Amino acid sequence: MRQILWTAILGLGLGVLALRVLALPAFAKSPLTIEDVRAIAFDKGIVEIEEIKLKHGFWKVEGDDPSGREIEIKVDAWSGAIVEIERD
Repeated sequence: MRQILWTAILGLGLGVLALRVLALPAFAKSPLTIEDVRAIAFDKGIVEIEEIKLKHGFWKVEGDDPSGREIEIKVDAWSGAIVEIERD
């Protein structure tokens, strides 16, 4: 009886693990859309966007501020938190 219980627990655990591994491509997507990131960039001072790209869980937005200076913003793709702002 004890062996059957442990086998069931182990099987359930492996099943859950397999589901998580199979679902990894779904987790690779960003919950923030490109429109969300554009809004964040405009809110942080970008008036003209030159490029937006998603890489390794972060959105990178490059553009210009109102004075024409280059600005780059790095946004966490999951939380929307600003990780870095660089101005030239």
